[in-house]
Amino acid sequence: MSYIQALVLGIVQGLTEFLPISSSGHLIVIPSILGWAPSGLVFDTTLHLGTAAALLVYFFKDLKNIVFGFLKDVWQHQDDFNYYSEYGKYGMYILLGSVPAGLIGFLFEDKIEYVFRALRYVAIFLFLGSLLMYVSEKLSFWKLSSNVNYFKSLAIGLFQSLALLPGFSRSGSTIAGGMLFGLSREEAARFSFLLSVPIVVLAGGYELARAGFLITLDWLPILLVGFFASFLTGLAAIRFLLNFLNKKGLSVFIIYRLVLIAAILLFVKM
Repeated sequence: MSYIQALVLGIVQGLTEFLPISSSGHLIVIPSILGWAPSGLVFDTTLHLGTAAALLVYFFKDLKNIVFGFLKDVWQHQDDFNYYSEYGKYGMYILLGSVPAGLIGFLFEDKIEYVFRALRYVAIFLFLGSLLMYVSEKLSFWKLSSNVNYFKSLAIGLFQSLALLPGFSRSGSTIAGGMLFGLSREEAARFSFLLSVPIVVLAGGYELARAGFLITLDWLPILLVGFFASFLTGLAAIRFLLNFLNKKGLSVFIIYRLVLIAAILLFVKM
């Protein structure tokens, strides 16, 4: 792998992990279009660690308050959720919402990746994800601007499970799910990002443990290029999306996804 390939794939990962256009789909489509060989477990893991780091840095203050608030409430109030603080409740929502994707991913991720990695499935899931986002915009439930609760966090967590299918997009699925359950676009995006932290960090750590013995000094410069490219573009993508959705909505991303489907159908052998 060249430094240019590492840079391009790092930028693609950083942008598409957080914009609702599917990182897994792009990391299959882009190398196919450019004729690049698969990047391998070590490099893919490095890219995911870069975007995990972007999440932790961008939301550091929120995550610190949520973690310490949750631990304090658990210590003081245990199972009496009525007395939990705002941060303590938010921590419980994130834990509860992480269960569906975590459980389904643990049981079926390898099988799903093996079966649905072909480009025809990426195109299908890009379309279905676009349809979900379109419906969430048109039903206008997001205009209710309600708050996250225990039921909604679990329901949005189920939408997050769709990200296991390459083409759906983690952020696209969870933002659309939040909007369908009455969250504003901005709040749906914020909860989407915070909800992804446990899954992204744990998955990155697990993949690093699996791939660690394969890392060599020869690979290190390439890995660092990929890591920092995904980290820096990931930070920019989070900031952009939170500001953009409040004003514009999901329409531009739906159009982009449909254009990408057309490109797959026209230019890539499936």
